[in-house]
Amino acid sequence: MPPTSKIEELESWLTLKPKDLRAIRQLVTMLEFAPNSPASAGAFSAAQASMIAALEEEWHKGLLDPDLLVEQFHDWLAVLQSNSLSQAVPIGQVFSGRTLQVKGQSARCGPWLKFFKETGVIPALCNDCYKVQILPHDLAAMFQTYALLQVLNLPNDNARKCMIELRDGIKFPYKAYIYCDTVEDVRICLQAFRELQATHGITGISSKISHGCSEYGQKYPAFKYSEEPVSPKFEPKPEWHEIENNYFKSVNWPAQKRSSNYRQHVSLRDVFGFYTWVRYAEMIGDPTSRGFAGGWAPSLPLPFVERVRTQAAVRSRELGELRQGV
Repeated sequence: MPPTSKIEELESWLTLKPKDLRAIRQLVTMLEFAPNSPASAGAFSAAQASMIAALEEEWHKGLLDPDLLVEQFHDWLAVLQSNSLSQAVPIGQVFSGRTLQVKGQSARCGPWLKFFKETGVIPALCNDCYKVQILPHDLAAMFQTYALLQVLNLPNDNARKCMIELRDGIKFPYKAYIYCDTVEDVRICLQAFRELQATHGITGISSKISHGCSEYGQKYPAFKYSEEPVSPKFEPKPEWHEIENNYFKSVNWPAQKRSSNYRQHVSLRDVFGFYTWVRYAEMIGDPTSRGFAGGWAPSLPLPFVERVRTQAAVRSRELGELRQGV
């Protein structure tokens, strides 16, 4: 848990600089695992404290009902408004389960993907990264997917996340993942998710197994996961190991801050994430976003809004593909 003094320092700073996006992001990230931060620390802490106090015991299940979800969403926005939090930061990804590891080692997805883009080399541990890829067909299904992942009981408490897609050239707007490091485990997790989905009678969500990041399969088609027995097997190039070692040899990775992303409460960062998803859905023309519209809402940075708008036509077509079962 972050020190209260640092939270109070950021709260004080934001009373002077309420549009400091970096400070806002830093603060809401700290508060995510500081559910007992006193409301007296400042407006952000007070907003989170109010949201937590109002939660029902099984609040995740309420997100499975579209009507209750919209009601809850507007309640959260009312808390932001009552605390004068008129500036939000875009939060595209919301995590749960244990922190992401591959073969017992912390995953460094950002640096590894940067390395791949610069060298064309797939990091060695990424060969052991398998995922249940979940594709919600619209915003309502995205929230239902989030709720299912919160209550999905997996033996290894696998890392999981829900996200909106902002990368150019990577298909489909809404996604969720369950991370695994063996084919056997990913098959178990896929079955468990599908069974839970069926138990709750939820439709409009597709799921399958994928291998590593989408960018890897785009460059090396054989890297993609396939159930076909005659599909080509991906073989890393012999020189890749040395290239990776040389690239990262002087990097001192920071220690992992926690072992799990699980939390019983909703956080302010979660709510900023939900709000980001809703605004994204509105901008790409998702009809299920209409119930969330109207009333007061905080601002999001213009660069984020412009980025989504440049992709809107493509994302709208992708929604149509999902509804048609592509």
